[in-house]
Amino acid sequence: MCRAFAADLDWDDVATHFGVSAIDNENVAADNTIHHSAAALPSPTFHATPKTDIAIVAGDPHGRRHLRAAYWSLIPRSAQTIDLRYPTYNARIETAASKPTYAPSSVSMRAAIPSSGYYEFKGEHPFYFHFPDDAPLFMAGLYSWWRANAHSPWRLTATILTRDAVGALASVHNRMPVLLPDDMLDTWFAPRTAGDDAGTHADAASLSATANDATASLLAAANDAGGKLSQRLAFHEVAPLRGDGPQLIEPVPNWHQGQNLFD
Repeated sequence: MCRAFAADLDWDDVATHFGVSAIDNENVAADNTIHHSAAALPSPTFHATPKTDIAIVAGDPHGRRHLRAAYWSLIPRSAQTIDLRYPTYNARIETAASKPTYAPSSVSMRAAIPSSGYYEFKGEHPFYFHFPDDAPLFMAGLYSWWRANAHSPWRLTATILTRDAVGALASVHNRMPVLLPDDMLDTWFAPRTAGDDAGTHADAASLSATANDATASLLAAANDAGGKLSQRLAFHEVAPLRGDGPQLIEPVPNWHQGQNLFD
């Protein structure tokens, strides 16, 4: 699982990396197109938590990539309230294509969540996972548009996909975020999965068998690629996560275990 991460990033650099168009528009267009606006994005943080705004990169129905703030907990279009009875800040990639909450987003509303590193917990003890060179990492996610009623504005919401932990990471926690390699981004952000004949806002029951099969295949490929990419991660124990700031990712001085997951 992933319930906290750091995003000490320059959003202009992230936009350039993903080929995002910097459109100065904080409002959602009539067709729910996502736009990048630096003013609308959250401030850099070392302690992003569920049910707050995070930055996501998402592909819109026209095949464009955009960077925008989103509420970190995916709210399905059919929900009557934003306060769901179950947590949706993470979704298992193994079952996302078949779960009613996530299936429509899996088909055509996939995202990446930029991060400088993330935390996992072993009991009450947090550990920080990051690339050894501190390069940004991009967690696979899904997004959805939600509003309380016809008179309310649309709200962008998102979840982070997780998979079984690999190698030494499994000694800290049994789940981990799915990381997206750069060579998979074009496929991941495609407006629709190959073979999809379902509408962008279709519900899970109306998704065709072909769309479900193609989506499941894509998620399986991302699952495998994410497991391999995670083998590059370094990790260390940190102090309890209180407040915000770079001190949160500093190693606990008396922790002497390995610096790399697969040494």
